[in-house]
Amino acid sequence: MNTFDETIKRARDLFEKKKYSEASKVYLSALKTNPAQQQKAVIWAELSWLFYHQKQYDRCVEACENTLELNADYEAKEDLYRLAGFSYSALSRMDEAVEYLEKSLKIDTSSQKQQMAIFELLKIYFRLQKYEESEKWINQVESYFYQNEKEYWLTLLFFKGFVKYYRNQVEESERIFEELLENAQNDPRRATGLFGLAFINFHRKNYLNTINLCETVTKHDPSFFDMESVGFLTAVSFKYLGRDDVFEKYYTELKKNYPNGRYSVELARIRKGGNGEMKEPNA
Repeated sequence: MNTFDETIKRARDLFEKKKYSEASKVYLSALKTNPAQQQKAVIWAELSWLFYHQKQYDRCVEACENTLELNADYEAKEDLYRLAGFSYSALSRMDEAVEYLEKSLKIDTSSQKQQMAIFELLKIYFRLQKYEESEKWINQVESYFYQNEKEYWLTLLFFKGFVKYYRNQVEESERIFEELLENAQNDPRRATGLFGLAFINFHRKNYLNTINLCETVTKHDPSFFDMESVGFLTAVSFKYLGRDDVFEKYYTELKKNYPNGRYSVELARIRKGGNGEMKEPNA
């Protein structure tokens, strides 16, 4: 084993032990020894993984780009594109995230590792409110997660339920949230299904049901990920049931907790007698 191989092995051993800072120093020192171009590409490729695990997403993207500049025919190009896509997503640079994830998926959509690229892409499309694109990728990956990763499958049902809801397929949305509820194995997961059903009941103007569902959501998961929407649904349901006193309490609390929230304008309009519209959940 030559000196370069010994150095890389040492860096890999440190990486596997999650000693990322030490591994990084070894990799970067190897670059200073003027290795061949192909060897430099290997170093930068492995640094991309290291930086990603350190949550240094800018450096991860840079390492991916350096790898491809040194070796345009890098064997695992789809891995670099996927990693860059994940990093851009973590940096909230969604256009670049979509670009790189789609590049990765043009190379490979069938392998196990690429299912997570699809999962990330459909979430991004959902957040961008491109529901048709999101549903396309949900349909492609749903069978895999159902068979192999049930928790991810349940998350897919959550996204799929809201995709159907926002595409005005309310009955199908309701069926999906009920399926999620039936298959949930713990209270926090049940809360996500109940949350979807609360949206549907609000849409149907079943305000008492909406309040009951929202209360059950918070009982199942006191730290639910989108308490702003839960509060909005509850507040406005009380308003439409003629309980202005309760609405005012929720309005004050929402204004305090979410001064620049997604519903601030809507709540002010409803307070003056307007109609409420539901926003996208903070998925």
